[in-house]
Amino acid sequence: MINAKLTTTQKQEIVTKIRESNTFKKASTSNALLQYLNEATLKGVNLKESVIDIEFFGSKEVSDKNNPRVRVNIYNLRKKIAQYYENEGKDDVWHLTIDKGQYEVRFFKKQLSKQLVKRIKWVHIIPYVALVITLFALIFTNTSPKTPTIWKSIINKEKPTNLFIGDHFGIAGNTITGGVGWTRDFNINSVNEFYELLEKKPQLKVSQKPANYTYTTRMAALATQQFERLFQHYNQDLPIRFSTLTSISEIKEGNAIYAGPIKNNNQFIHFFNEGNPYFEIKNNKLYFHNHTERKDTIFNLKTTEINEEYAIVSRYAGIENTEHFVFFSDHDIGVSATSELFTNLDSIEKFTNTHLKDKSHFTALFKVKGQNRTNTDIKLEMAVGF
Repeated sequence: MINAKLTTTQKQEIVTKIRESNTFKKASTSNALLQYLNEATLKGVNLKESVIDIEFFGSKEVSDKNNPRVRVNIYNLRKKIAQYYENEGKDDVWHLTIDKGQYEVRFFKKQLSKQLVKRIKWVHIIPYVALVITLFALIFTNTSPKTPTIWKSIINKEKPTNLFIGDHFGIAGNTITGGVGWTRDFNINSVNEFYELLEKKPQLKVSQKPANYTYTTRMAALATQQFERLFQHYNQDLPIRFSTLTSISEIKEGNAIYAGPIKNNNQFIHFFNEGNPYFEIKNNKLYFHNHTERKDTIFNLKTTEINEEYAIVSRYAGIENTEHFVFFSDHDIGVSATSELFTNLDSIEKFTNTHLKDKSHFTALFKVKGQNRTNTDIKLEMAVGF
């Protein structure tokens, strides 16, 4: 690879071609972010997380702290660029890249050494190339890892899968100590709910406003690590999104994994209730009913204990022929423990053989205990296939 000298117009043509590709057509954020980064690079902007957060995402607060929203979207953009060059752009001579740790767009040109090309006698080497390709195909066929039944159609190349992290909506303004800061109210989980509150309490308009960022707990990082590791094992991408910044249409784009709390009133609770014939989450309770062999039961999901809680894991049919795999709990230990359990190949096989048999969907309830937000014990309370 060598560095390329291109005109501003030529660079924009390369960016436009990528943005209009099938890889980028449905990735609206990555599409717009690529255009912004290219323009900023051409202008000589000193790109860093805080600058991108303010100029692209519209943040009104200047901060030098790490910004997970910027990092996640840059990470997804790099994956999309790599995906483009692996498929539609595999024959492109000019490439662009965003180096790790940097945010500027860099262009380069791939080319073979001319002397090497002249020395190659293709007629002589074609039979050997064909032989090598055949051997690699045989090796790959025999050694490619088999996807566990429980993850089939979630981990595949035919339909994309997104990981949705359960984050928390916040309010910026006066705090109970008289200062100014970020506040979490579990009764307010979206911008719409916030403005509904202002209609009831208009006096808050002068002191409160929607915060420019949300937050996640430790479970988000731990669960993401587990799922990313599993998908990498099968050479699959796993784009990451935040639940408060996600619309129904984005969830419908493909298969979905949700990992996070119940108390943020996320959209996957509705899909869980629609997709489960025997379970329903309502008012911080899990209702089990209408089963032909088991009695109706109600589980209280809300607890004041931080060292013990219920965790729900469910695989059910989503909308428009998609699949959902959700991991619910209110504190860190539940989601952390179950995401670890269902990404361990031995645990997956044992659970499948014991509880699923010929069923493709299920809901399982676990009681998880822990210390300092770290799980120390996990016990299966019930598992129902359907």
